[in-house]
Amino acid sequence: MKNKQNSFSFYNGDNNVVISDAVGNFDMSDNPDALRNYEAALHSLADNPSTKHLYGYLMSDKEWFDRFAGFFAGKKTLPLLYDPFFKMIFNPVESRARLSELVSCILGQHVTVIEVFPDTSYAFVNSFVIMDMVVRLDDGSITNIEIQKVPYDFPAARISCYSADLVLRQFRMLQGMNEGQRNDYYDDAAAGKAGNETSQAADGSSSKPSYENMKKVHTIIFFEKSSSSLKSPKDKRLYFHVGKTVFNTEINMKLLQEYHLISLDTFRKYRYSDIIEGRIDSADIDCDDTQYENRLTEKMRRDRLMYLSLFTAETPDEINRLAALFPELFPIRQKIREYLTRPKETNY
Repeated sequence: MKNKQNSFSFYNGDNNVVISDAVGNFDMSDNPDALRNYEAALHSLADNPSTKHLYGYLMSDKEWFDRFAGFFAGKKTLPLLYDPFFKMIFNPVESRARLSELVSCILGQHVTVIEVFPDTSYAFVNSFVIMDMVVRLDDGSITNIEIQKVPYDFPAARISCYSADLVLRQFRMLQGMNEGQRNDYYDDAAAGKAGNETSQAADGSSSKPSYENMKKVHTIIFFEKSSSSLKSPKDKRLYFHVGKTVFNTEINMKLLQEYHLISLDTFRKYRYSDIIEGRIDSADIDCDDTQYENRLTEKMRRDRLMYLSLFTAETPDEINRLAALFPELFPIRQKIREYLTRPKETNY
């Protein structure tokens, strides 16, 4: 028996947005607490000033809302690739080790996330970006992690812009560090001289940031829906695309920008069913070791399959089956369950 449809509104500062028409689409006869949890969650979010605007905006997306309603009906899991839920699971403070593990298995090198930059300073954020996180790693390199919901016909230019923005971020960071060091040597008059591009500090060092100190920048993008440009002509099953600049003469010049593009829909179509059935050994299509300075460790291969499967799962049953295969997912499963009773705490 289906529950009657219910209606509830969020006020987003400009107008009321009706969001709760979809509850009646789910049969909750096997979960009598589902509707109560759902209504309590809506009230909790609506009554919290810090979440009201965010959730009012996100729930204007029917696909997101249907998934959200399905979660509280006990039929769907949380859409973990949406910004608030991703940051609930991979919180850079509380779950830094988990975030570092995720980034490590994607980049193919062990890293520790030591800093996360706020989204608001990012130049290219818009409504098509579901999740955006810029992190600085322990070797000084910068990584951008993003989820693309809507596929683009020509994503290359946009991706290039994101990567270029990361390069500039790092350069300005170095520039700022050098500015701070020079303040120890310059008085205000000397520092304000125009046109002195080769100024020397008191110790003889240059005032300009050194390009030799620049580190690689990595752009990681998860695509829920891949455009035709992300379909490999080499093998249609390939879902993990790694790119960098190479030269036809094979000169050894390592440029800063690297790209890691992950087609989750291709992963779901050709790989996920095997994993959910318990076949979790790494396959040839999972990675190309020639794209990494060192071969991926077995842990990195396993972690990659684990996290991509987590992002692909849609139902609580799938989450339970994955947790049985990957015990490391039990805390994440518990975190998802806790959200049923404390949804307003998801506000990172």
